Formats: sequence, structure tokens, C-alpha cells
Amino acid sequence: MNRRDALKGTAMILGYAITGSTVATLMQSCGTGEKLSWTPQILNEDQAKILSALLDRILPRTESPGAIDVGTDEFIDKILASAFPEKIQKGFAAGLDAFNSSAKSMQGKDFVKLEDSKKDEVIRDFEEKSEALPGALWAYNFADGDEFPFYRMMKELALLGYFHSEKIGTEYLAYDPIPGPFKGCIDYSEVGKTWTE
Repeated sequence: MNRRDALKGTAMILGYAITGSTVATLMQSCGTGEKLSWTPQILNEDQAKILSALLDRILPRTESPGAIDVGTDEFIDKILASAFPEKIQKGFAAGLDAFNSSAKSMQGKDFVKLEDSKKDEVIRDFEEKSEALPGALWAYNFADGDEFPFYRMMKELALLGYFHSEKIGTEYLAYDPIPGPFKGCIDYSEVGKTWTE
């Protein structure tokens, strides 16, 4: 075998290898959405994608970062794993499945496959049907009540994760890592903007 034949053979093998991986990537991209950039601890991958799509519509990217940009979806999964008992973790995961089932019955598709306007219709429906949590999320007794308050819990955790993220807290809210003395009675004009807590 001469050098020219060896190079042709190598090029063909390399071409098949590249083509195979490219086709596999294209096939994966035809799934229910983009691949997650994080590994869920409590939610399965489909539930995590539903949560990400939901948060992206509730806190979308505008001139400031959206919920997905600051990792609010990953935050919710992590806080479920570290701060809530198994009963609540399962209730939240089941709530995501029920949310997706409602989207399917209303719009005929999984939530992640819907156009933005259709996603907004599903969210509006849940917003109208969901009652407010009685008091703070942390004081709520999930054993009481007929139905798990998934939607309200998700929104409260979304806001908590979003406004306590490093990017929002340091770049979009006023942030003072070494605060000075407490001034209880000052004009709002001196404050300038909302402060990170």
C-alpha cells in the first residue's frame, strides 16, 4: 500500500466518524428541548426542562438577565434537595408533571414544545386557579390542604433564587459587601434603588 491510498483510507474513516457524531447530535437536538447545562438532584431531566421553560416565561431575559441566565432552575432543584423533606420533593416533582399534563390537555403538546404565546396561556390559567400560599412558604404545613401548592411554591422559590443570585444581587441591585452604620430614617431619593438583602 502506498502513502496516497493510506491517506485516502484514513480520510474516509475520519469522515465516517465525524458524520456519525454529527448525525447523533442532530438527532438529540430533535428531543423535547435543549440539553440541560446542570444535573438535577431531585427532578428527572424532563421535569427539569419543564421547570426551565416555565421559569424562562415567568422571568424572561430583557435588558437584565432572565431566570435561566442566573441558574434559577438549578437553584430550585438544589434547595429542594437540601432544605425540604422527601414528601415536598415528590410533591413538587408531581406538580411539574401535572403542570405539563394540563399544558397537553389545553394546547395538545408538552409545555416545552409550545410557542411562547401558548405557554403564556397555560401559565395564565395556572395563575388564575392557584390560591396564594397561607403566609410564608417556610411556615406552610404541606400536610394541610387538599392539593399540593406547586405553582405558588415554584414562583416563590423562583423569586428567591433570582433575586439572591450573585449576578442580580451585585450587578442589578445595590450591593455593599461591608455596610456602614444603620440609618433608619432617610429619604428614598438617597437610597437610589432596591438593595440586596
